Amino acid sequence: MDYRSLVNPTYLTAKSTLLMLAGAGNEDAKKMIAALGTQDDVSRNAQKNGSRQIISESELKALMAGSSLAVEARYAALSRFMKTEGYTNLLDVACGYTPRAVYCSTAGIDYVGLDVPVVAEELQAMAKKLGFVKDHPFYVSGDATNAASLMAAANLLKGKIVISCEGLSQYLSADEFEQFIGGIRKVLAQHGGVWVTSDMGVNYEAFATAAMSSADAVEIYNKARMKAMESSNIYGDGVGYWSSEKKQKLIEAHGFKVEQIPFYHGDEELNLLKAIPDAWRTAFLKELRNSRLWKMTLSENVLAEKIEGAKQVDNLKIDFEKKDGLLLCRVTGRIDTISAPALLQVFENNYDGISEIKVDAKDLEYISSAGLRVLLMAVKKTGNVSVVNASEAVKEIFETTGFDQMVKIE
Repeated sequence: MDYRSLVNPTYLTAKSTLLMLAGAGNEDAKKMIAALGTQDDVSRNAQKNGSRQIISESELKALMAGSSLAVEARYAALSRFMKTEGYTNLLDVACGYTPRAVYCSTAGIDYVGLDVPVVAEELQAMAKKLGFVKDHPFYVSGDATNAASLMAAANLLKGKIVISCEGLSQYLSADEFEQFIGGIRKVLAQHGGVWVTSDMGVNYEAFATAAMSSADAVEIYNKARMKAMESSNIYGDGVGYWSSEKKQKLIEAHGFKVEQIPFYHGDEELNLLKAIPDAWRTAFLKELRNSRLWKMTLSENVLAEKIEGAKQVDNLKIDFEKKDGLLLCRVTGRIDTISAPALLQVFENNYDGISEIKVDAKDLEYISSAGLRVLLMAVKKTGNVSVVNASEAVKEIFETTGFDQMVKIE
């Protein structure tokens, strides 16, 4: 059993980006699809989307046109930024299944894509299959909230770095977002460079619905989107629910200068924009012109509260014992995307004869949504999971995510 896939169930949705870019005529995306054999995965994922079954064909076409155009424009925006600013190093965090590595290999840009292990390993195998060769991997395993894994990936690059993250922030809780910001801060302080993203300056939902004419269809889409967010462990404090102003305030508070620059300049070769009806084009052009790319650099004048963050990529230690129907686990270190599968494996291998799980968190430094997801799986199995001796910082994570309503905190 691949416990990494269970801990990171959202990774398959990233493959839809690859399909959208291929549909827009991106030849690099087509090469990746052929190398990965990913067409069937994307099709199966699409069939699970209930909204597709009840939205009319014309409204579905409008929705897909808007969603795909936003992805094509996002891809073009980062490419243009790299070329205009003259950067030759790119650290693509939560890179997913985009053809960015293929593009960079022909554009003279040194590229490292960081993603969860199950994604990074598949993509690195794909890179070898396509014949990409250089003195470091194109893709590495890591966790966006883990400062040590961000730094390890950045250290593969020489010189100033562009850090990109597209579609990541909506999957982060407030605490995870701060951990991520802290990691970026450390990387840029050591390497120099800039953090660039469209996550905060582009309303992707507005793109998706811009050309839809039925209010009922828009409502169906929005309900399906909210359901997908909830299933991805996006809770009430999740960054996906935040306004751009709130995100900017937090980023600036942690020592960054935020500059909002044009997302679309009017001369980009967007194939989808050429192939759609005039009425749709007008609506989409409005969204393109209203969107912004956020360029973030370290501020010299802001005294930010420093985030400790991870000092090691994986320092989790688990000791456990079973007695009288109780599984007692003592955890030391940090539980995030990298280490959570180890805890899940302990649980899965010891459910026999167990009616209660107790996690002693006295020496737990941090727990991300991946770790919380593991605990939720245990709740569903046993109905009785408690966490004891947790620090105030760890307790706060449970409280702000609402997990204190599902797991007993003692």
